[in-house]
Amino acid sequence: MTRKSLLPLLALAATAAVPTASALAAGGDHAPTIPATKASIKIEGGYAYYDSFKPLNKRMIIVVVKTHGQAPRRWDGLIRAGGTLSGHHGGSVGSVGGKQSKCYTFAVPLKDGRFYTDSGGKGAKGSPGKYLAEFSAKDKEGNTVSSTKVINLRDRRPGDRTGKPLGC
Repeated sequence: MTRKSLLPLLALAATAAVPTASALAAGGDHAPTIPATKASIKIEGGYAYYDSFKPLNKRMIIVVVKTHGQAPRRWDGLIRAGGTLSGHHGGSVGSVGGKQSKCYTFAVPLKDGRFYTDSGGKGAKGSPGKYLAEFSAKDKEGNTVSSTKVINLRDRRPGDRTGKPLGC
C-alpha cells in the first residue's frame, strides 16, 4: 500500500474514534447536572488571601469557601456558580481538591492595590480585614440562590492554595 492511499484511511479511522459533543453530553460517565439548593451552597467556612501568579505577577485576592453540599456542574464538569467579595465579582469558580470536594475558589482582581470599579474610578483599597463573601448558583427553576459569610482577608500562608485551613 502506498503512502498516499494510507493517509486517507488513517484520517478516516481517527475521525471515527473521536466522539462528538452530543455523544459526550449524552454519555454514561457524566453525572446529570444537579441544581443548587439553599442548603447545598450554604457557606460553612472560608478565607481570602493575597497571591500572584507568573508571568505577570499581578497581585489579586484568592477566595476559598467550603460549602455544605456540592455546587452544580455543567455536563462537561465545569462549575455553574459564581462568587463575590464585598460586591466585587470574582472570576471563574474552580474546585479545591477535585470533583468530590465541597471547597471552591475564585479570584478577585486588584488594580494598584484597589478593587476594580464599573465606573473606571478608584475603588476601595483591598486591605487586610473582614469582608463579606457571597457564593451563588441557579436552582431548578432558574432562580439564583446564594449564601453569604464574613471571612478574613490576609497574607498567604502555607497550604492556602490547597484549602488546608478548611480541611479540603
